[in-house]
Amino acid sequence: MAMPGTTPPEIPIACTLDAREYAGRTATLAALAARALRRREPTRTGERFVFAGTREIERELRAVIAAEARCCAFLTMDLRRRDDGFVLEIDGPRDARPVIAALFG
Repeated sequence: MAMPGTTPPEIPIACTLDAREYAGRTATLAALAARALRRREPTRTGERFVFAGTREIERELRAVIAAEARCCAFLTMDLRRRDDGFVLEIDGPRDARPVIAALFG
């Protein structure tokens, strides 16, 4: 915890998954993208992912957000529902851009 008036320490850009867990997560994200990802767009601080909108896709996206929050605390994720689907914004520090770009590869 940072002291009042000081800058909080930066969260290291490091995934806490081991190799087996990382391979499983990568496969899960790729399968979800193959089924539901409509498009992705770079943003000023990360990427915007647009997904088809079903309850199952929403459930999977929420599970991904929870899982990624545990292993990649340096990312910020925001999921919004739209009439035709879901928008997932993923942001992070500049050095995290390659990590964000690799998601849903």
